[in-house]
Amino acid sequence: MGPKKYTGKDGKEFVIRLAEPGDFKESIATFTEVSREKIYLNTEEPSPDILEVWSERWKHNGTNMMFCVAQREGKLTGGLVLTPYSRSPKTAHVMNLGMWLVKEHRGKGMGNALMDYALEWAGQAQGIRKIVLGVWNTNMRAIALYNKFGFHIEGCHRNIAKIQGRLADEILMACDL
Repeated sequence: MGPKKYTGKDGKEFVIRLAEPGDFKESIATFTEVSREKIYLNTEEPSPDILEVWSERWKHNGTNMMFCVAQREGKLTGGLVLTPYSRSPKTAHVMNLGMWLVKEHRGKGMGNALMDYALEWAGQAQGIRKIVLGVWNTNMRAIALYNKFGFHIEGCHRNIAKIQGRLADEILMACDL
């Protein structure tokens, strides 16, 4: 799937496209920035070997898994990944979704665009029938976004995380394609 242009809520254009190997360092920087906020992602500090891990994992980006990035004015602002739910053939039709956007680019329509791009890719991919994700119950903005794109709550892991000193639930959501 090729790049797609979008216009943000502020009228500025940005692009969503498949990540390329040359994007990995900048993508890791955006992922790390969001991780260090300690309220959105399960990871608070990416592992030291993350570049090697991502380079190996995303060698065949766009085939049986997908990593797309948001790019505005030549700078990466976040990303979205769809990875196999497990290695079992029993769940080969299920993908797991993860997404992040750096703070100054939230609320501009990039989350919507990343979701649009990912769901279009998944709809064209062979054999994908379901996308699942986990989101903290404290992240109401993300839950609203996922609902907008047809995700529904399938379950909950109660009090599974401590976020800013308080226990939080992981809401399990899914979208059938």
